Amino acid sequence: MNEVVIKTNMFDTAGLSSAVKAVDGLLEHASRCRASDIHLDPRPNGTTVRMRVDGELEAVGIMPRKIHEETISRLKILSGARTDVHAIPQDGRFRTDLGGTPYNLRVSFMPTYHGENAVIRLLNASSSCADTFAVLGFTPDHVVMLERALKAPNGLILVTGPTGSGKTTTLRVCLGLKAAEPISVMTLEDPVEYEVPGVRHVHIRESYGVTFASGLRSALRQDPDVIMVGEIRDNETARTAMNTALTGHLVLSTLHTSSAVETILRLSDMGVERYVSAATLRLVVSQRLVRAICRECAGEDGGCGACRGSGFSGRSVIAEVLEVDDGLREEIVRNGSMKAIRDYALSHGFRPISDDGREKVDWGVTTREEVIRALDA
Repeated sequence: MNEVVIKTNMFDTAGLSSAVKAVDGLLEHASRCRASDIHLDPRPNGTTVRMRVDGELEAVGIMPRKIHEETISRLKILSGARTDVHAIPQDGRFRTDLGGTPYNLRVSFMPTYHGENAVIRLLNASSSCADTFAVLGFTPDHVVMLERALKAPNGLILVTGPTGSGKTTTLRVCLGLKAAEPISVMTLEDPVEYEVPGVRHVHIRESYGVTFASGLRSALRQDPDVIMVGEIRDNETARTAMNTALTGHLVLSTLHTSSAVETILRLSDMGVERYVSAATLRLVVSQRLVRAICRECAGEDGGCGACRGSGFSGRSVIAEVLEVDDGLREEIVRNGSMKAIRDYALSHGFRPISDDGREKVDWGVTTREEVIRALDA
């Protein structure tokens, strides 16, 4: 992938004004490039600037060492972090408009040998961003299953996959669909990433004793119909989420597993009884993100201006979606092995994620190499 070069006049003056220019220029450049993250890594002779575009880190340029500290201070002021603290990690957040589009930005500061580094996460806050499953890349049959599960009055819907596989974005679409109904929708997140109109977002703060499990118990007193739990991390959260789903609530959450079938066994490993999993699970989605072939140049050698020579522009979901029907519930309660559960699912129309990846290649959405890379990650 070609290296992107930042305009040199972005860092041309000294003092606070250059730090303001540097931050503004970096954010504007990141927005134009559709970057999800900006990395500022201090080195002896300058600060290495990189941006993550379509999941890949790209070298951007070198920021002069003389404005590094002022730039870090500027980011701390914007994000509400303490400017007088340098020896411990800090996190902050702020909101801004870039090119007419609203963004929520999260900033993480970390002390390193050559000074504090910063990583800025850019989250498109536009209500029109990724507002349907089809836009994300889900196939029509997957969309039908997702929408069917969301119509249920109770139960548990899980979205699984490794870090950076788009789980939160998929849940955002789920929340948007439910928030359009005359019901009460709440989320418990650490941190809150996307704000969805009509949804009450709660920031989990474990340093204050507010965990996902305790927050979920408190949320039940708020009379919700739908609750999104940012992540099921432990036995207590898993059991509390399951009990919530059993008592007439629709619960959405995420779990770090590599496949939809493995998710069922993972819940068992976390201490959830098989009969409870069988009674509560409605749907399990396992997903990855692949870079999408640029529509302007169709990925031809050399690319084009729209994809900045990479041949790729944007990303698409590849996924497997497992509906839990009565037969599968019986298989789960029977303490079936992963093979037994998978064989049942395959015999009843389940398509593994590799099949979806091959289909996306056949449709010209992505490349075989991208699918292999995503599934091997």
